[in-house]
Amino acid sequence: MKRISIAPQLRFRHHGDDLPLDKVLSLLTQVQVHGNLQAASQALGQSYRGAWGHVKEVESLVGAPLLTMARGRGAALTPLAQRLLWGQKRLQARLGPLLETMASELQTELDDLLLQGSDQLRLFASHGLAVAALVDFAGRAGLPIEVSYRGGIEAIAALAKHECEVASFHVPIGALAEPVLAHYGPLLKGKSYRVADVASRRLGLIVARGNPLGIHALADLPRTGARFANRERGSGTRIIFDLLLARDGIDPCAIAGAENIEFTHAAVAAYIASGRADAGLAIEAAANQFGLDFLPILTERYCLMFPEAASDSPHLQGLLKILQSAEYRQAVHAIPGYSEAATGHVTPLAEAFPPLG
Repeated sequence: MKRISIAPQLRFRHHGDDLPLDKVLSLLTQVQVHGNLQAASQALGQSYRGAWGHVKEVESLVGAPLLTMARGRGAALTPLAQRLLWGQKRLQARLGPLLETMASELQTELDDLLLQGSDQLRLFASHGLAVAALVDFAGRAGLPIEVSYRGGIEAIAALAKHECEVASFHVPIGALAEPVLAHYGPLLKGKSYRVADVASRRLGLIVARGNPLGIHALADLPRTGARFANRERGSGTRIIFDLLLARDGIDPCAIAGAENIEFTHAAVAAYIASGRADAGLAIEAAANQFGLDFLPILTERYCLMFPEAASDSPHLQGLLKILQSAEYRQAVHAIPGYSEAATGHVTPLAEAFPPLG
């Protein structure tokens, strides 16, 4: 299937020169992995001479070295090269879901033109690795799906206004479930919806490797002066964070950087891993992705929701078939901090969450 994709790109411009940095960033990534330029160039299918020439070209343009070379000791990234790589990672973590949403919307517009009004299943979801995998499975199965990554409240509001056929939200398992559900209550109470479980996942504080500030609980954030990377208001994670602070009697104003906003778990992790923040509330998989320490706080249930009346839709049935497949369950199982124990289980809203019945 032909699909539109949009990717962020770092470029360097100076005195009329305009050089995309994709190629050198790929090379630097491989040098970081292999420890020398020869192995890095081989991993990318390039000649050593060509790789060396490209590094020198970029160094000449930016006016500073990217690699330190020593005979018999391989190659190492300079602080500039490391900062460029972290910039690329933060860029992808922050903008990736937004650009995927834009590409999906554009694909729908093109399909409407080229295929004369093709029918799409519209999914509004908060970004996570399990739902991203589900969208990928759907694409490979040829299921026409338009994904738009939104905060939980925004996604459920869109479902109520018939702007999408499927929406996601996530709810803590345990004492915080009821206060979180209260935020969704006005949009869901009494609705004839069905709930499909995608996964359960662990949520907690993520901190730099080795936990240099000695953070072990939310109460340690004001004490240590840790710089916090927060999520946007209306996101499920921000709702949980605010409830956790209220439960523990912590003033949000006492947390440094609590209004520093990132829009995905991966972006929070990338911000911390690059040294621009010390802690954030995010899923374990994001901590694992960026080599950070994870301090678990709770487990939450990530679900999809759709109207009872749409249950027989062929596209929706196709999505549920993927959700219930052994292959998809294996993919969820492979994500750190995720469990597929209830994946694919479908129940009426009132049964899944009695307070909303």
